Amino acid sequence: MRPHGRTGSPWLPFDEGGLPRLGRAKRQPSKLFFALKPPDRMARDICRAAARHALNRTRQPAYPAGLLHMTLLCMDAFHAPPRHLIPDIENAVGGISARPVSLALDGSALLGGKRHLALTSMAKNSALEGFVRILRNVLSRHNLPGRPSGSFTPHVTIIYGCGKIEPLPLEQPYAWTADEFLLIYSHYGETRHEQFGRWRFDPDASPYPASPEQLRLMI
Repeated sequence: MRPHGRTGSPWLPFDEGGLPRLGRAKRQPSKLFFALKPPDRMARDICRAAARHALNRTRQPAYPAGLLHMTLLCMDAFHAPPRHLIPDIENAVGGISARPVSLALDGSALLGGKRHLALTSMAKNSALEGFVRILRNVLSRHNLPGRPSGSFTPHVTIIYGCGKIEPLPLEQPYAWTADEFLLIYSHYGETRHEQFGRWRFDPDASPYPASPEQLRLMI
């Protein structure tokens, strides 16, 4: 899989999740992660719906449309962009052959200790879980960082730090087929993303293998 594009420029300069800007000595590390993004028009629709829902419910703003994303895997947290790792990551991820992934966000819930409002999916997505396993295994084989995680919960956070407010009612799911995935460095406390990799899925790739749970049910 060849990189689809790459840029080191920031997208938006807003303050992420309402977190205060910190001095250099106290700055928290920032996360480097792989993600999927909704199409631009859908992202704007989501942002508008979140902004309407926030009115009279929270002082926190809707997350900017250009930054909405679904985290697939967090590699690690760093105090500065780990530019020395990017060539090795590109080399590892460039060998992945994986099909596009269909997504449908049909609900919402408070996540992160019930502090953040996110769009969620009620159905299990075997293809998405399969791609995350592939990604994790590739990083492991190349001795690259990849934080272990428990159950994978696909979601797109739409309001950070909003506290306990009602879920956002959806008239219909936000559904799309992701044809690319990205490598993003999220600058802590700045609501600013720096993109370090972008790869297209391959429609001609082999189907995703069955999950371990599915294999056990088939035996």
